Amino acid sequence: MRSTISTFCSHARRAARHNMVGVLLLATTVTMSTSAIAADMNWRQFEGTTITWAYDIHPYADALSAELPEFEKLTGIKVTPELYPDDSYWNKLTIQLTTKSPAWDVVGTGIQPAWDLAPSGALEPLGKYLNDPALTDASYDYNDFFPALRSALTWKMEDGQIAAGGDGEVWAIPHAFENIQLFYRKDILEKHGIQVPTTPTEMGAACEKLKAADPQITPLGVRGVRFWASIHTAVASIAKSYGVQDWVMKDGKLDTGLDSPESIAFHKDYVDMIKKCAAPSFANDNWYQVVDGISSGRTAMAIDSNMFGFWNDVKGQPASGKIAFAPPLRAPDAKGPSSNIWIWSLAMNSASEKKGAAWLFIQWATSKKVALAGAVAGKLVNPPRASTWGDETWLNYASQPEFNNFVESFKATQEHAALAFTPRVGFGEAMNAWAVAMQKMVNGDDVEATLHALAEEIRAGL
Repeated sequence: MRSTISTFCSHARRAARHNMVGVLLLATTVTMSTSAIAADMNWRQFEGTTITWAYDIHPYADALSAELPEFEKLTGIKVTPELYPDDSYWNKLTIQLTTKSPAWDVVGTGIQPAWDLAPSGALEPLGKYLNDPALTDASYDYNDFFPALRSALTWKMEDGQIAAGGDGEVWAIPHAFENIQLFYRKDILEKHGIQVPTTPTEMGAACEKLKAADPQITPLGVRGVRFWASIHTAVASIAKSYGVQDWVMKDGKLDTGLDSPESIAFHKDYVDMIKKCAAPSFANDNWYQVVDGISSGRTAMAIDSNMFGFWNDVKGQPASGKIAFAPPLRAPDAKGPSSNIWIWSLAMNSASEKKGAAWLFIQWATSKKVALAGAVAGKLVNPPRASTWGDETWLNYASQPEFNNFVESFKATQEHAALAFTPRVGFGEAMNAWAVAMQKMVNGDDVEATLHALAEEIRAGL
């Protein structure tokens, strides 16, 4: 596998013509520096303050937690982490911020939850902090974040809704990002002579062959809980290749495309695949179960965030060297796959009473130094800064034999990666309803009737 900086940059330039995040693995020239943060700004101006940082229980949180003593030594600010399981975290986040509680100062969020939180004033706009030399160190280099990630977290509000266009306020800072891929246990597929599937139909056939060969193996791990997180991974990525659109304009009015012919075709294929492939626990499975299955070898394949496979390929882990990567499944007649992206970000609670200290933490946690350290020494994958992807330390680490084709597959998938959803307030509620409908269809409800009912429910909320 080629892994030099020049090879990576050449590929990135080709990818930039085709995709959202790849628009910019290389569009800016950055300084490849991992030196300590410069002292132009007074890092101890809020010494003695204690702030609370809330996040999902996640290896990204682990990577950042490991570096906290450095931050506290640098600033004199004490950070108290509050970490919660995935679905419970998002509910707590909504309650804390919409009730204007000052208990949490810095929060982890993604693009989609921020869409729902920003209009009510629950998130603090960050532009004034970024542009204040007394609060932002000269070495921070905000433009080093891939432009597509910056753009996704920047918008303006009009009449309580997200306005189209790339200008506006910065609502969060990228902490890490993910694309959606198929990753699989090479040892299991090779043992049973299974080719890597490319479509839901091929996946269904592969699953039946696997179950016949070894009934103890779950062929495919995917999320199925009644929560929007089940939609934004496998469902959104594969649906996009079928031409499914969450919202569309019809006769000058906003409408949903979830009961379109394309959506009906996708759901029939996807539901059939789930019935043949997923674990009996599908309705209760979140990403924790997906990761555990692929790591232990109880699951042969998974469609989820690519970094899950990377984490489990780490040297010394039971699955090390056994997990390989491929693009997500696609529609049978699609020219190529589609991959949704998710951006883990850090945002500030507008009700925080310690905004200055909170900003120093966000700035430090998303700095070049911490991004590189988290990627190499922790599990902060994929790093969101161009300088990290241009750093030999990261590229050499990620190209080690135990990671198989991670870098190669990542770059190939990024050629087809883009945000699969339309920016819109109310996203979470609509996607939760989609996840509930998915469970109903997997449990035997008629696909067309269920989708029409889902669409009417969403239309009623427009």
